Amino acid sequence: MAGRLVRADSLATGIAQDSLTVETIIRSSRYARRVSELAAELGLPRERVDAQARSCLVEMVATIEPYPSGVWDAFGKWLSRAYTIDAATEHLPKLRALSARHSLVFLPNHRSYLDPLILRRVLSQGGLPSNYILGGVNLAMWPATLVAKRAGLVFIRRSTRDDAIYPAMMRLYLGCLLERQANLEWYFEGGRTRTGKLRPPRMGVLRYLVDAYAENLAQPEADAPEVYVVPVSIVYDQQHEVGAISAEDGGGLKTPESFRWLVGFARAQSLLRGQAHVRFGEPLRLGEALADAQERAGSFDARTVVPRVAFEIAHRINDAIPITPSALVTFALLDNEGRALTLDELLEILTPLLAYARRRRLPMTTDVDLARPDDLRRALASLQREGIIESFSGGTDTIYAVARDRQHEAAFYRNTVAHWFVYRAVAENALLAAAESNADDVIDDTWFCALALRDMLKFEFFFPRKRDFAERIREEIDIARPGWQAESLTVADVVTALDETSLYLSHRVIGPFLEAYAVVAHRLAQQPPERIIDEDAFVDECLGIAHQDWLQLRLHSPESISRDLMRGALRLAENRGLLNPSVHESDDQSQDRSDEALRRHRREFATEIQGAVDRVAIVRRAALARLSDDEARVSSVITGRS
Repeated sequence: MAGRLVRADSLATGIAQDSLTVETIIRSSRYARRVSELAAELGLPRERVDAQARSCLVEMVATIEPYPSGVWDAFGKWLSRAYTIDAATEHLPKLRALSARHSLVFLPNHRSYLDPLILRRVLSQGGLPSNYILGGVNLAMWPATLVAKRAGLVFIRRSTRDDAIYPAMMRLYLGCLLERQANLEWYFEGGRTRTGKLRPPRMGVLRYLVDAYAENLAQPEADAPEVYVVPVSIVYDQQHEVGAISAEDGGGLKTPESFRWLVGFARAQSLLRGQAHVRFGEPLRLGEALADAQERAGSFDARTVVPRVAFEIAHRINDAIPITPSALVTFALLDNEGRALTLDELLEILTPLLAYARRRRLPMTTDVDLARPDDLRRALASLQREGIIESFSGGTDTIYAVARDRQHEAAFYRNTVAHWFVYRAVAENALLAAAESNADDVIDDTWFCALALRDMLKFEFFFPRKRDFAERIREEIDIARPGWQAESLTVADVVTALDETSLYLSHRVIGPFLEAYAVVAHRLAQQPPERIIDEDAFVDECLGIAHQDWLQLRLHSPESISRDLMRGALRLAENRGLLNPSVHESDDQSQDRSDEALRRHRREFATEIQGAVDRVAIVRRAALARLSDDEARVSSVITGRS
């Protein structure tokens, strides 16, 4: 343990006694070998490569020193003063024991600029050493960087395109940190979530980590320690940042980080906003994860192995995310066709939802029971203080609604828990699709429709392998419609089954995603095949169309007006070969056939998504009819009467 970066007697303070410095790295034989290899690969003089490599290391290398770390910790505690911390401390002894023998890599979800400060407080209180925290160089603001870089913050470039030296030095630096059993942390979504759910991971730094880990194993003179990846969930009762994030996702411009911005952000934290909830997922042993991914892929190809590891990490983060009262309240208030709800109507939505969550044993943040009117009023009041919810008491009952122009922000909280309910939503939609098709084999057709939805939403949700996915869907349908395998279904049967469970989820969980996708798909179908789609311009165009559709009541969910969701739709279209035309060296007749095929496939794509949107509308009508206590609600839902 002589080479341990954070010694046992310093674990309580998290202060390194033998920090890794630029000079330490430069004097190493690994650095000399890597510079020589780069010079040969790039055909550049060794002296030039050495100078650039040293410059990169000076830019990225951080240290952990006692006094700056203490200053940074005090600053972090002050900046995050809006929250008390609710942490799952039962995992900390296990993490502390692992950290004594191995490197830990903490990979949290990213919802706020406060995330690393909150996590640092939790780990420090649990007796773990300070992490080396990798963050974007856009946050390297003087004079804070004078302290931050000496408190373990590693500022890295967001883009290294056409620069072979910087990534090589990043791998080398990570390898040196792992060799000394340092603990690392970064936010692998690549930025804060814009919609509230976990974003698709960025593979760059994870790829560097995997490369560094493999290089360490290949070092004949090194006894390379194991690396454990620790998934972390951080969610907040309320967030000041949500307004700006939602505005950006709806088409607005991002406010650049600056010292003036930091002052404004700090002032906003003076109001109490509830709790920050920190949960740890099951640690993932990197060597085993890579071996499993390699076995499933058939070879060690980083392009397939690293994403498989990343998706496993994402699953574990999602499994650790608890359900907050704010998420449940916004879940109930959104997508009711603009209708405000009484307390009794809210309870009618929330009571079966809570029963479902308990049956599934989903994690909750507190012992608050929203099925009790007093607890529900308190949860509503906290969101009213944030301006997300408004109430009206001038009639016979007090009614509640999402405040005007705050639907995006409410959806941010709701989407925090969307992954917990997406299987039920897919099951509802698949049952309706099977019923509409009048298929002879209900089981096969429902499964086929569920797989189609899985593929449609694969860039939004982290679905498991088909076998595990099939089991989840079967469980959900058993809950919604016991005995469904032995019967032929009609749409009326499905609506009646949902009505009997009093639980309707499709419109609240996948409805906004599908509507955003439908806007993109229909617009894409209208484009001439020869047009080259510029992603940024096309998304802006679709945002404008979605705004018009919302104003003309053709769009049910304003949260569908989302840059993030529309980029997801384009990724799906690209994945299906529908985005840009292929370049053929053939005759005009062949090109005409190719153009017509692209037109047809785009129309089919739009039709497929629109079908899912239409089935969501059936569930929405069923939910609203139940609130209206319509005695003929099943027939009214099927006929489309609202």
